[in-house]
Amino acid sequence: MGLAITVMLSACGGGNKTPEGKGNSGNKPTDKKTVEFLYALAGANGEVVQSLVKKFNESQDEYTVNATFVPPDQRMEQITTSIAAGSPPDLFTAGPPDISVLRGTKGLMTIDELSKDKENQIDPSMFIESVRPVVEMDGKMWGVPISAGIAGLYYNEDLFKEAGLTRAPETWEELLDYAKKLTDPGKGQWGLLLPTKEVLFTNNIWSTFLWQNGGDYFTSDLKEATFNSEQGAEALQLWVDMIQKDKVAPLQQMDENLITQTFATGKVGMFIGFPLWITQSKDFPFVTKTAPLPKREKEATYLGGWYLTVPSGGKNRDGAYEFIQFLLQPENSAAWNIGMGSLPTQLSTMETKEYQDYIKNTPLVEPFADSLMHAIAPPPTENYAKVGTTISKAIVKAMYQKLTPKEALDEAAEEVNKLLQK
Repeated sequence: MGLAITVMLSACGGGNKTPEGKGNSGNKPTDKKTVEFLYALAGANGEVVQSLVKKFNESQDEYTVNATFVPPDQRMEQITTSIAAGSPPDLFTAGPPDISVLRGTKGLMTIDELSKDKENQIDPSMFIESVRPVVEMDGKMWGVPISAGIAGLYYNEDLFKEAGLTRAPETWEELLDYAKKLTDPGKGQWGLLLPTKEVLFTNNIWSTFLWQNGGDYFTSDLKEATFNSEQGAEALQLWVDMIQKDKVAPLQQMDENLITQTFATGKVGMFIGFPLWITQSKDFPFVTKTAPLPKREKEATYLGGWYLTVPSGGKNRDGAYEFIQFLLQPENSAAWNIGMGSLPTQLSTMETKEYQDYIKNTPLVEPFADSLMHAIAPPPTENYAKVGTTISKAIVKAMYQKLTPKEALDEAAEEVNKLLQK
């Protein structure tokens, strides 16, 4: 058993091609009940979904899953529209913020209710501890974690060796020191890439620095913003200094796609990203390594991933439940997570030969798995997307020095508090 799995076991003690739209699962026999499945995983990830749908449809004679792709940036609009129209799908892939928006009377049924009277029960204890807060709210379970994605550090080992660096940075101070050593203006070479665009991704990456510095988004009752605290301002000042003072990171409109494209040129020392880029990194013309994020007051990283949710107005709940049970089987869960480069949410999946072989053959996965015990999910507020985008705008204002970090975060907090009151 690899180091990553050993760590996970101890922790549990406590620019893609878009799949064509609809009907990808083949012709549906009339004697089978149809399960409408809406998923938001594009390109190769969508192909993994379709392969498992095909396997399920061929494995039994009672249900046919009809999987339909919806672009990730359109998923919430489509699901809320279908719920309002009284014709939601039977199953839906949701991100952490989506569950907060849709739970309760706004569209989702609980997994507790779905599991009632079923021979094989689904309950939170089946999943690793760090993913449970995403689905456990109000003493109920609102979704089923199928995969996890957390932020980690990617670095160019070739550039590290040239700079005399023999390991990954472990603290904020080392991160800055390494970035300085890796920056070479004469070669057009940067030490680090940071997201600098007014999109949710920018906030998600910055949140790891907020948490590492002992800060948080809100008060414990989720009624007031606290990200504009001294800890938050200090975390944002670090980013501003790296761009404006130390000049180890470029100030241009960087989102997650441009960051990975720029890193692929071999002119960048480090960037912060998710496991899904591991497969892509194999094609880079240099040796890529990964590591846990450097820490400050504590270790912390952002927890994303996908969760299977069941709209309360769906027509085939039993079929949806059977398909969820199928996807949770260790062999199928391993195929999902290996195919998508994500992290399993169940120990039984991690212990499969398939996943053990994957880790052995893909060592870049291990630092992400090791960090999962320190992962923190976004706050369970139905306005998270708006909150995150508002904070991203503040981050960009500070990086362009239109406001100081404290002024920018104070301005954002005032706007976010209005959202929380709503």
